[in-house]
Amino acid sequence: MQFAYRLNVNDLKEASQSHSKKGLLKYCLLMAGILLLTSILPLLTQGGISFREIFWSILLPNILFFIFIYVLMRILQNFLISRNWKSQPGAKSDISVETTEEGLQITTQSSDSRLKWSLYTHWKETPNLFMVYQSHNCFNIFPKRAFSSEEQVNEFRALLRTNLQNK
Repeated sequence: MQFAYRLNVNDLKEASQSHSKKGLLKYCLLMAGILLLTSILPLLTQGGISFREIFWSILLPNILFFIFIYVLMRILQNFLISRNWKSQPGAKSDISVETTEEGLQITTQSSDSRLKWSLYTHWKETPNLFMVYQSHNCFNIFPKRAFSSEEQVNEFRALLRTNLQNK
């Protein structure tokens, strides 16, 4: 199977959000838990403080603060992706892919790579993309719009299922 595409900034944003979604959320929840625990423990040891006072003075402000931080980090992430996209003209070039039983041949204006399936560790699917990982933080992005039909999308998905783990 052969297909060609050109990445756009929305592809990068979707891939980045899918890749970092669990990590960022876990980090924010861990930090929120630690902050809440260190804020509540001194009050609980003093005694005589109601749950309502704890909720309004500590829990609610901290929860709102971490929701704000999480949203701010997402906005900042999108801003940085857009800025990096504008500064890398090579990322906007045409990409051609040929799939084989041995792996993927990926060709751009400046490179020609033959990558065996054994190089890849796993893959992930989003609503608009396939992300094929070479390691935990290194992956190739294949937009579904690159395929000429839904049958070709299903064929590529089956090829990934046959050769790689889905995570």
